Amino acid sequence: MKPLKTLVLAACLVGAVTSLAGAKDVKTLAGTMTVPNIVTVTSAANTNTVGIIKDILIKDNTKPNINKLTRQSNDEALAVLDQMGISYDVYQIQGEDKTGQKDALLAAVDLKTAANALFENPKGNAPILPVLAILNTGKMDPITEQLMLTTVNNALPKETKTFTLADKNIPGSVYVKAGNDYSAAVGVVGERKAPTTVTVENTEMMEKMNNTKYPTYTVGTRVLLDTEGLKFPYYAKAALVMTPEKPTLFLALTSDVQRQYFMPIFTEAFKSIK
Repeated sequence: MKPLKTLVLAACLVGAVTSLAGAKDVKTLAGTMTVPNIVTVTSAANTNTVGIIKDILIKDNTKPNINKLTRQSNDEALAVLDQMGISYDVYQIQGEDKTGQKDALLAAVDLKTAANALFENPKGNAPILPVLAILNTGKMDPITEQLMLTTVNNALPKETKTFTLADKNIPGSVYVKAGNDYSAAVGVVGERKAPTTVTVENTEMMEKMNNTKYPTYTVGTRVLLDTEGLKFPYYAKAALVMTPEKPTLFLALTSDVQRQYFMPIFTEAFKSIK
């Protein structure tokens, strides 16, 4: 999806960090959150990066030889960038302790806007109507809430589990299956390589947080991405904050080695949103 591609681009290009003195409230998509005085936060929407990207796309559209598809793609990207800080945003989180500087990424998406954009004709998709009703009001009755928690927790892996990502879009690439294991891939010139895998472990069950202004639900897991023998260990923490005007999904990501540092920071930040 183009909005997600733009979001990732913005995350990679987050600019200079502005320090926040003291444990002050930091403005986010869902409201304000409190962070420790050793933590600094930057919103991608407040950096020069967004303006720079927009200028590049606008100038590209003025070229006389630009084709229709490129212009259309640029216009769509501009429309998505216009919504940064409104319907989605990306934040860089930095903290320090005696071992040095720590870094994490936090993405936020307004679920009401996203759902209405994805389902332009909700009446033609009956199963989605109850979800849209919840998002439009920001309210969930106790029965629906318990059903959501039970359904999600039943689907979450209870032990370490590895998923193989087979890229079927690469011409000439074939994954060799031995039993239930994709052991190798054969490239265009016969080159063998291991497929990309994602391993999740120590998955935390989804739970409702106590002492929050808005109903808030969190879930987290350790993630190991293995691509062509290169391993990238991460820790991911998601939070669903049901604000009436803008129910928001947050996704925090940091390296696994920084997990212990950021886990309490993420928890308290999500709990403090008001």
